[in-house]
Amino acid sequence: MSEDSVLQPIAVIYCGKCGIPPEYCEYGPDFETHCNPWLKKNHPELHAKLKALRGVPDVEGDEEDASPAQVSRPAEPWTMEERLTAFYNKYQPDKVSDVPGLLEKYAGKEDKLFLALVKKYGPEPEDPFYADDDSDEDSEGDEEELEEGMENLNVAGKKRRGVKAKKVEKVETRVVIQKEKRNKKKATTVVLGMDTVPGLKLKDVAKDFSKRFAGSSSVKDGLKGEKQIIIQGDHMEDVAEMVVKKFKVPGSCVFLDFEGDITPYE
Repeated sequence: MSEDSVLQPIAVIYCGKCGIPPEYCEYGPDFETHCNPWLKKNHPELHAKLKALRGVPDVEGDEEDASPAQVSRPAEPWTMEERLTAFYNKYQPDKVSDVPGLLEKYAGKEDKLFLALVKKYGPEPEDPFYADDDSDEDSEGDEEELEEGMENLNVAGKKRRGVKAKKVEKVETRVVIQKEKRNKKKATTVVLGMDTVPGLKLKDVAKDFSKRFAGSSSVKDGLKGEKQIIIQGDHMEDVAEMVVKKFKVPGSCVFLDFEGDITPYE
């Protein structure tokens, strides 16, 4: 039998943390905190290949220089490793190599880590998955302010002849907070009804949520056209507390939706 007819063995890489091939690590519970950092450190080429197959952007590259038309929206939010890498690339590039060690050190306490980093350096870079064009919202807010100003003039007795005062419809305040699961480990908090709270702009509210929870927060349109604020992570109880204390919404108007079971916050 010739050597050419003998099948040659195939070299298989096994993860040094969970013991299975890296192609399947992302389905395990320790992917973000253990497997992914190990693969990036020991097999960077395979790490980059698998990362591209998952549709995750390379936050270390020059993607920021590309136009929105050139950059496609990723299929999933950043992993914890990508969040931390993007943060250090923005503020302390010399510490990017420390990311795997930090994730191991703060496993299970990542939120506290990001809160401390945001307090020390500044706000996090925005995750492209949550990026959204809020120009329509701004123009909508400007129109609302203009209409409110015109209404105030009418109330003051400065009506234009032949023009009726605009009837203002009173909207009942009702804020519903939900948790949306993306997979076994990732979740987002969805806030509905903040547009029923008088005197608030959703864009500013989303920014306040982002600062408070040290993560991405953006305004989206729901399936029925309703305005939603989507916050990265599971923060239902803390969001409810913030809505009541910071935005002065009565607790009786705030509801927590636990998989269809809606209960009042207070």
